[in-house]
Amino acid sequence: MRALIAAAQTGCTRSRAQLAAQLRPRLVSMARYYARRSNVDSDDLLQEAWCAVFEALPETRLHIGSPQEYLLRRARWAILDYLKWSLRRQMAPLDDYQGEDVRAATEAETVLRLAGDKLADQMTPMQQNVLDLLIAGESCTSAADRLGCTTANVSYHLGQVRRQMQGLFVEEAVAAT
Repeated sequence: MRALIAAAQTGCTRSRAQLAAQLRPRLVSMARYYARRSNVDSDDLLQEAWCAVFEALPETRLHIGSPQEYLLRRARWAILDYLKWSLRRQMAPLDDYQGEDVRAATEAETVLRLAGDKLADQMTPMQQNVLDLLIAGESCTSAADRLGCTTANVSYHLGQVRRQMQGLFVEEAVAAT
């Protein structure tokens, strides 16, 4: 395998084709596995894997470890990076969404603002800072970095805010009945 990878590194098309033929079963299996686990098209994952293999080929060191495993590991990393990107894209905010019933949205927004005002009175300064950063689009990790604490601390404060908010909605529901 080392000789085949060395020949493929020089640009020999026949060696590249043989290398692709030898790596294909494992890459196809890897792409199918991650596709089943994530509901992403296996062909997209396979394409990412092939790109990673051929991008890593020139920098593969033949005298360190197993070069075949190095190429497969790079393919796995590319697949996982693609899955992370895909998940982030699915969770992107819908800024362009225009609701059909603007009046209902305005009423709901008013109720949420009133609840937010009540909630702000109950929150500690740290909880307010955490909530402000998360509303601004920061991740828990970057919010923790900016506040000088751990992500577990940010998660704890966020949980406290959620409990307070649930309590407010329960109070509002009881008062409405």
